[in-house]
Amino acid sequence: MSSLRHVKNVIPASPEDAAVFDNLRDNLQLVPDLTGFVLLADDGLALCGYGLDWTREDVQTIAAACSGLASLADGLSMPVDGGSVLHLNITMEHSHLILTACGNGSTLVVYTSGPESIGLAMRETVRVARAFKHQLGVGDRKARIR
Repeated sequence: MSSLRHVKNVIPASPEDAAVFDNLRDNLQLVPDLTGFVLLADDGLALCGYGLDWTREDVQTIAAACSGLASLADGLSMPVDGGSVLHLNITMEHSHLILTACGNGSTLVVYTSGPESIGLAMRETVRVARAFKHQLGVGDRKARIR
């Protein structure tokens, strides 16, 4: 099992946010076969990103793609009055991608490499997202003009 415990966030963060993001990383260690995660704001920007050999560009690409997936899922829910989309799972040949609602205005994106452990990975991801939801909400963000 890979550990992200010593992996650093590739997205610049304030010292206060960095401590919360590192705590999130440490709590996600129970997700089986965890290879990385991104905390995504609803505006499509990555708030943090930890991954084995991930660069800032990798995290930004993941954030953009997952923002599109979340928007697509919301669009699929509207015609059937399905309400808010809480979780999304994508199974790939060599990994899984789990998106779960996490706080006001944020989504937790988790990558795992073990297809046989998706149930446990989903349960742990949701458990951590619920535990951290008050710390990870971003709320409404205003554009800054200089």
